[in-house]
Amino acid sequence: MERKESIVSEYIDALNKEAAPGKTGNGVNDQELEQIFSAVRAVKSLKEPALPDSGFAQGLAEKLTTRIQERERSGTVRNASGVLAGQSRPKLSRPKWMIPAAALAACLLILAVMVSSPNMFRNDVAYAMQQAVSNLSSYHGVLEMRSNNQAGEEWLVRRAELWSVGDRYAVRQDDGTVTVNNGDKKWQVRPQEKAVAILPVLPDPTRQGFDLRDEAQRALQYPHEVVGSEVIAGRDTSKLEIRPPGGLAYHLWVDKQTDLPIQIRTPMQNSLQTTYTFISLEVNSPVEDHLFAYQPPQGYKIVQDDPGQLVATVEEAVLISGFAPLLPDAAPKRVLAFQDRMVLDYGDTTITEVSAQGSFAPAPNSALGQAAGGPLEVWWEGLRWRQNGLEIKVTGPQRVALAAEIAPDLTLPQVSHDLVSQAQVKVSVDMDIVRANQMQVDRGSSPWQLDPLHVAMTFVNLKVSPQGIIGEPEIGSASFKLELNTGAQAAITVSEGPVKKVYLQRLLRQDETGIWSVVGYDPR
Repeated sequence: MERKESIVSEYIDALNKEAAPGKTGNGVNDQELEQIFSAVRAVKSLKEPALPDSGFAQGLAEKLTTRIQERERSGTVRNASGVLAGQSRPKLSRPKWMIPAAALAACLLILAVMVSSPNMFRNDVAYAMQQAVSNLSSYHGVLEMRSNNQAGEEWLVRRAELWSVGDRYAVRQDDGTVTVNNGDKKWQVRPQEKAVAILPVLPDPTRQGFDLRDEAQRALQYPHEVVGSEVIAGRDTSKLEIRPPGGLAYHLWVDKQTDLPIQIRTPMQNSLQTTYTFISLEVNSPVEDHLFAYQPPQGYKIVQDDPGQLVATVEEAVLISGFAPLLPDAAPKRVLAFQDRMVLDYGDTTITEVSAQGSFAPAPNSALGQAAGGPLEVWWEGLRWRQNGLEIKVTGPQRVALAAEIAPDLTLPQVSHDLVSQAQVKVSVDMDIVRANQMQVDRGSSPWQLDPLHVAMTFVNLKVSPQGIIGEPEIGSASFKLELNTGAQAAITVSEGPVKKVYLQRLLRQDETGIWSVVGYDPR
């Protein structure tokens, strides 16, 4: 019984991956299994809208099972050979689950599970890519970056060889420059200068070029669809079109065999388009340890600019940094101490603490929450606030949990909070203009539209001078104060002029790449 359940599970997994399941039951010749496989294939072929609600199949299976049991008790169910159930059949014994009617009930139970678990047969390429990336332990590849213009001219920008194992990586550029982070030390070998530059190990938020994990996450975040198949660098791939709201579509190619992204092409912007391609990529294979060994070439000078020191205890870090940090309950994996700051390493998340200097100014485009009785900056994957004379920044997937252990009153902005409805005067918005402005910002122009304060200032000054702003605005930036920013909506108070409050909203994308639009205001 357990063996056959395992065979059915493997069969479903193969179908999920869009792979050929192979021989029935992995070589087991069984008529009952084939009946189940046939039902599974039929369910797999259904489109989502055609599936019944989640309780239908379960209820049907339960009713059928009850009916079968009743008929077995009354002796009216026949087995595959036509013998009435309940009659003895000499010289043959078979498990009850192999009775054809019970096999049908099992199929319906499988259907119930599949209907209640919509991801069981999810064949979305982006979803499969995310799963493949999550199982990535190491890779070695050559990444090529090419650009082309609207005239069709193409040229090679650079080529880099990459090695990655867990938190360790090495990148060699085509000019010979090598950057290595082995987890304990980070350095860059610069042949042109005959120098080795010692770099801070942490924080290290970015890596060179086309990051597999980032691309998988973005592909799932935005609307996407498979628009074709192509051979890229000798690999059969699915071509995904990804459409950021309000922006230009771009393309990502996913290896059909590994489900990993191997090429991305940006949209044509400012008459230029860039394509990143892994012309070779080996995954989850051994990588030589000597690549991550610190061995400065003979005759090279060492350039060091306070890269910090890895210490064994927080107490040692205090002696170097000159202050006592605020710590979560869990101990960090590593501590890096600088003369005036400290970095606590929690694997995929880092906490950086420095002595607070001057006033705290959240990034203009950040959402605002609360921590330690003051403002909390929420920006990309980072949280930043001040507490007990320290400025603290937590970056990474565990940021909320770790930050809450330091500041128990941590409160994130409520994205669902409706500010716009409070506006006394509603401002109509032309979505065609909003989309055009978003694409303009995506091309690198007019970045001020990502700043709600700047957008509000422009709006109010155009109220004062409808003919346009020439030179310095009449109402300067000092008169504008961010009252609230949920990440999707924002309210700006104005201390002078005809408007006392401006309401803004991200109408296309509710993330840091989305522009702000004025949707209402309160007159003075």
